[in-house]
Amino acid sequence: MSSGLELYDSRVSQIDILDGVAVIYFSHAYIHKTKGKPGRDGGTGWSQEARLVLADVRDQRPLQLSLPNTIAEGYLEVGGIRHEILPLPFKRKVGATLFLAFVDGTELMLTGSRPYIELLGSPIFLEDYS
Repeated sequence: MSSGLELYDSRVSQIDILDGVAVIYFSHAYIHKTKGKPGRDGGTGWSQEARLVLADVRDQRPLQLSLPNTIAEGYLEVGGIRHEILPLPFKRKVGATLFLAFVDGTELMLTGSRPYIELLGSPIFLEDYS
């Protein structure tokens, strides 16, 4: 079974940047599980806590975001490929750019390298979709 973390409608609760490492905490990451391709084929929707880690972050200005906040749109671009739904497991060794636009109109863009996702806690079933 394939899984993917959909950035749209996921909820970011905290962002920490320390010594060039950004950790984006999702209090609700929307996870698609399917026998086909996540986000395209029928399957189930789940909620799970997660964190996205990005190393070598270049811009470390204080973030002007109101958190927690829900993502209206976003992507993680890795190796020239834009992922709006991140395949799970996800771990890459190259440069990456994360862009998130939140429902309140604020935006976040971080550029770094070696992105990976860790799922935390237990998944909670939300829905069947086709």
